[in-house]
Amino acid sequence: MVSYVSKWVSGIPQSGIREIFHESLKLKDVIHLEIGDPDFNMPEVIAETIYKAMLEGYTHYTHNAGLIELRESISEYYARKYGVTLNPEDNVVVSAGSSEGLSLSLLATLNPGDEVLIPDPGYPSYIPMIMCSRGKVSRYRVYEEKNFEIDPGEVLSRVTPKTKVIIINNPHNPAGSVTPVNRLEEIVEYAYSKGMVVISDEVYENIVYDEASFTSLSVLAAYDNVIIVNSLSKTFAMTGLRIGFVISRNKRLVEIMTRMQEGLIACAPTPIQVGAIKALSMFHELVPPMIREYKRRRDVLVSELSQIKDVSFVVPKGTFYMLVNVSKYTEDSRTFAKKLLHQNRVAVAPGIAFGPGSEGYIRISFATSTNNIVEGVKRINDFLTSEGR
Repeated sequence: MVSYVSKWVSGIPQSGIREIFHESLKLKDVIHLEIGDPDFNMPEVIAETIYKAMLEGYTHYTHNAGLIELRESISEYYARKYGVTLNPEDNVVVSAGSSEGLSLSLLATLNPGDEVLIPDPGYPSYIPMIMCSRGKVSRYRVYEEKNFEIDPGEVLSRVTPKTKVIIINNPHNPAGSVTPVNRLEEIVEYAYSKGMVVISDEVYENIVYDEASFTSLSVLAAYDNVIIVNSLSKTFAMTGLRIGFVISRNKRLVEIMTRMQEGLIACAPTPIQVGAIKALSMFHELVPPMIREYKRRRDVLVSELSQIKDVSFVVPKGTFYMLVNVSKYTEDSRTFAKKLLHQNRVAVAPGIAFGPGSEGYIRISFATSTNNIVEGVKRINDFLTSEGR
């Protein structure tokens, strides 16, 4: 039988998160703790801006790199937040969400067979993006006993002569850790000396708690081997609108990504770009209330989980995720998550979905109501203490 499917991409795995999510849609009365989608509605002022933009004719193509007004807004945002100077024409490309920004970054930097180091555990979608870019996946570990923070020694010990790109995710999905920028600079400096690229996935930059301090790698102005990938999806609860951006001080990389954009999507949706300008201009009015609510939900989750025997976790300093160690109950997180879903109607992400380093864990998203969090943890506890487990 003739196969019309590319051999290269036929082995791309389905996300273990989506596997649970799709299965949960067939069931009733499910508490969803698996998906990282804020339950807040997008701020009304952004929706109104987008609607008005469409009525005013912002429905045509823009520059492949995005509206210059949006690129200027992004540059101004980084100047305010991190004190860095960016040239909106030379350093910024607007993308259709961070996923497209990551794909652009990988396509622009990889040759066939190049290795990409990703965190383990780490964001599952890195793998298909790397495979579609003809790269090979390699992993470095982040450990619970080190609060899931990135250890430069561990990362650099995994570098081989074939390593071309190192992906850093900070704040970290799925563990919620925040790694200090001075520690990450060790990785950037070494990569620079070896002709490697560092892609810094910073989509959760604004979702940090307590005394945690996040600093973007954009502050490392001396290095042109850094690509920042960011998004408005999580910060402004705009996940379905697919708007993000890529930043690099390497003008040549930005030129290449802009050129590639033409063949991929031409440009990010124009009215959404206009909405992004409004969102960035109202950051201080719109974002802090959401962060306070996420912190409240995190604290509820910590309180509820603390009452369950034989589980452990690191309190997340950022994101809206927590990795929960259930290894005393299972060595097969995928089967565990499926049984939990069908028997007790709670959807969680199996740890194995994020890499072999998080087998024996589950990821819980607290981007949902406190009622769902309390009820979800109660059902998890019931499941753990049931004979049928």
